[in-house]
Amino acid sequence: MEISVSNSSPKSGKTSFLRSNGLIVSLALISVVLSSLPIVHYVLLPFEFFTTFIHEGSHAIASLLMGESVDKIVINPDTSGYMQHTVSSGVFAQGFISSAGYIGAAIVGGILIVLSSYKNTSKFLLLALGILFLVAIVLYVRDAFTFVISAGFSVALFLLATKGSDNLCYFGLNFLAVQCALNSLTDVMTLVKLSLGAKASAWSVGHSDAEAVAQMFWLPAIVWSVLWVLISLIILWYAIKTSSRIRARGLPQKEL
Repeated sequence: MEISVSNSSPKSGKTSFLRSNGLIVSLALISVVLSSLPIVHYVLLPFEFFTTFIHEGSHAIASLLMGESVDKIVINPDTSGYMQHTVSSGVFAQGFISSAGYIGAAIVGGILIVLSSYKNTSKFLLLALGILFLVAIVLYVRDAFTFVISAGFSVALFLLATKGSDNLCYFGLNFLAVQCALNSLTDVMTLVKLSLGAKASAWSVGHSDAEAVAQMFWLPAIVWSVLWVLISLIILWYAIKTSSRIRARGLPQKEL
């Protein structure tokens, strides 16, 4: 008679989660350490520009969805940015557009975390990102600094996708996913500080997204800032859980 034994120890779920997300967790820890070191943290600066572009691009997509036209996307040297568009729709549409930046960055970070789980699609995804940057440059980039940053990313993504090995592309996509996810959180936490009275960047133009929404929907900016933090955390946690299930399928199974 055969007896099958299943290990239902509470530790098994935790171990499986850590094993399947080993690369993501390792890259996140490395990123946190690098960002805390003087001078060395500048290594991660390009990825902050990447997240800024995603943030402003999310505003642009929301504007187009609301039937408005987008004039330009601008990235500032301090990693802040803004999107200029027509204002022709109602208050709810404007609230949606203003909310799209931080939430959109978290969504893209989450999508990249999930898609980076598939090793055989890394090259295609990097190439697709490069094409998206190229399209955005043609349509919405009007200043030299934003052009240099965007073109740099487009070229780097194209080169990595076409010249890099499968393993390098896989690692690169995972690193980009982690950076976008972490930066989406740090950016919205910075917004919380601004909503509490912290000094805005000298490059800032107009109100913050939270202040813009607060003027339309009465609740103070700090409420919207904290709400976006919570939504971003939920999005990224769900993405990590989904990624864990996908990555676990590729792990060798232990026999008992």
